[in-house]
Amino acid sequence: MSIKTACKVLASALLCASALAWPAVSAPAAGPLNVDLKLIIATDVSRSINDEEALLQREGTAEAFMSPEVVKAIQSGALGRIAVAMIDWSSPEFDRVVLDWTVVSDKASADALAGRIRSAPRTPGRRTSISSALELGALLLEASEKNIRATRRVIDVSGDGPNNDGRQLGEVHKEVIAQNIVVNGLPIMDENANGYYPGLDKYYAGCVVGGRGAFVVVVKSFKEFAQAMRRKLILEISQNESQIRQAENEPQSRALLQNIAAAPQSAPAQAQIIRPGNNEYSEQCDRNGFGFGGF
Repeated sequence: MSIKTACKVLASALLCASALAWPAVSAPAAGPLNVDLKLIIATDVSRSINDEEALLQREGTAEAFMSPEVVKAIQSGALGRIAVAMIDWSSPEFDRVVLDWTVVSDKASADALAGRIRSAPRTPGRRTSISSALELGALLLEASEKNIRATRRVIDVSGDGPNNDGRQLGEVHKEVIAQNIVVNGLPIMDENANGYYPGLDKYYAGCVVGGRGAFVVVVKSFKEFAQAMRRKLILEISQNESQIRQAENEPQSRALLQNIAAAPQSAPAQAQIIRPGNNEYSEQCDRNGFGFGGF
């Protein structure tokens, strides 16, 4: 089933729900609003994510957007503004748009976005369908073209496990990347969490991220989610080379920026970003049946 076919199934239940929940950005009379970047924040709310962890993701995302460094990154673009939407994802039938398109251009609008993120209640979830998160993200990006346009379109996927529900991830991944959409990843590898999955960093590098300049930032603890999200936002938003280099070279003691080609154990301590190359992942990208209780 193609993305277009899947969109017909998802559109009324998901986009209509979001339209009722949040006002959409209206297109000006002269045409669509142009921004530097259209960004989808896709947050894992599957059953392996408890309420405390869900709150840490919400708070961390809000805190990241309030960071002066992220505001500086936004203002470094040619137009000095981006558009952001947010979805909660787990199993396809539970996926929801929790924040419709919001334009951010300065501290005031960033603070307002952070407030809306904090006030968005957690969506109930079930299993882990990264494929459905990509499908819904691609649908939102395409459906908003008449109102908002950008030269760069990105889906940020954060989660704590591999794809175990919905369509085959490989099929969806190819369809999304073919639409000139970049997918960046924020795998959460907290050894003290219920959903800890060893090797998730390599899984995200091999199966989830893709597109021009795609990268993975690993979260070693839910409590470090804000720092990792802030760093990732700078790297994907900023057009300031000095700021990008500074974000790339942050110590690995908190968030680890992973090589898209799955760097070896002996890699240097400093993080680096590498463009997608001939990266191969030898294992299956779908893990149907993984996890206690079907997380």
